Amino acid sequence: MIATLDVTTLDPPAALIFNPNAGQKLGLPTNTSTADQVQAALREADIPFEARPTERAGHATELARTAVAERRGLVIAAGGDGTVNEVTQALAGTSTVLGVMPLGSVMNMARTLCIPRDLGGAARVIASGQVLAMDLGKVEDTYFLEAAGVGLDAGLLSYFEQLDRRGLSMGILRALLRFMRRLGTPRLLVEVDGRRREVRAPMISIANGPFVGAAYAVAPDARVDDGLLDVVIFRGMGVLRMLVHLAAVLGGRRLPPPPGTMTVRARSVYVETRRRRPLPVHADGTAVGATPMRFEAVPGALRVLTGRPVAGEACSWWQAGMDQSSTARATALPA
Repeated sequence: MIATLDVTTLDPPAALIFNPNAGQKLGLPTNTSTADQVQAALREADIPFEARPTERAGHATELARTAVAERRGLVIAAGGDGTVNEVTQALAGTSTVLGVMPLGSVMNMARTLCIPRDLGGAARVIASGQVLAMDLGKVEDTYFLEAAGVGLDAGLLSYFEQLDRRGLSMGILRALLRFMRRLGTPRLLVEVDGRRREVRAPMISIANGPFVGAAYAVAPDARVDDGLLDVVIFRGMGVLRMLVHLAAVLGGRRLPPPPGTMTVRARSVYVETRRRRPLPVHADGTAVGATPMRFEAVPGALRVLTGRPVAGEACSWWQAGMDQSSTARATALPA
């Protein structure tokens, strides 16, 4: 559902929550834009705001909760996908709208919501006030905007996060190689909206949107307002084949999944391993535990400002006037 918000007349004004360290990977800068430039772009677009920098992991969630308690109608997250995710944890289920100013290295949410990477264009998106009621996924007490995953991607993202935080380490690299060597094609029990099936797969993606991690397009046809999760089961593939596919969809390339992949849409998903050790689970690239795990769709849980799709490009939400009746429904898990 699309609505509009007049961001210039909000009282109190928007809270700008920004990460001063956004746009770095492995300690190296990957984005030349700064928080000062974010504020300049918002002023140029005549958007009133109060700036609040983050100081530590999880601080963006605390600041966003304060903004909600202050009855602010808009919170602007300036940073990477991690900052946007932290703010979302506080805004989910409230009437406060999320705006995004991209300062991060990858910006999956900017890709998904057609928000330009240049700060002037992103500020104009906020000024336009086009509000989408966006779905979220949920695993235990954590919301995810992009995707959760079981198996290979959860392990990869966990080790990459350790490398990003600690720097290049032979110990972490050896642990990563050991994980991939031992993974194989484990036997999994997958329950989709109450229907169960056993499969062998090194990885299952439970996607709210198309992209996760380094803009891996794991669920290229996922939409963020259909009330469903795209469950992508990479059946029967070895780790090497999966790595080739992930390399192919790196950077947002929306390619069809490999032959044999099963994709279903569902409101509720449960995954457990059979006769082996548990597999790691992530939500938007952050480790959240191990199997068994249940994932749920939370329809329309986040109000977010969106841009407009470029003509001819794939859109990750339903356009106004489209007939959703034929597609926005759960897809049964094949027997």
